[in-house]
Amino acid sequence: MWAKEKIPDSEGTAFEKRKLRRLQARSRETDPTVWVGKDGASEELVKQVANQLKSRELVKVKIHKSALAEVEASGIAQKIAAATRSDLVEIMGHTFTVYKRREVTPAQSKQ
Repeated sequence: MWAKEKIPDSEGTAFEKRKLRRLQARSRETDPTVWVGKDGASEELVKQVANQLKSRELVKVKIHKSALAEVEASGIAQKIAAATRSDLVEIMGHTFTVYKRREVTPAQSKQ
């Protein structure tokens, strides 16, 4: 029932496993900020997730049952992660979390 994201062999170092566990723990503490409706993973939804990833590194997405008529939750999650060039942290039921390291602009690094 629960899909756990597997760590590829190239990312199998102890540091990256710890980072993934920390991200999963943070994910469980946060509430969904984006909801996928009957339109599925539309361009507007992908833009919304991308904008949220710019301001925060971790975005939790909830999928309504109407969006799951044709596609599984893992398919929607992978499509959004690929479109936003983010990492899929975790898929739990109809909810998934994506992570993208925030880019630091030169103005932010001076502060």
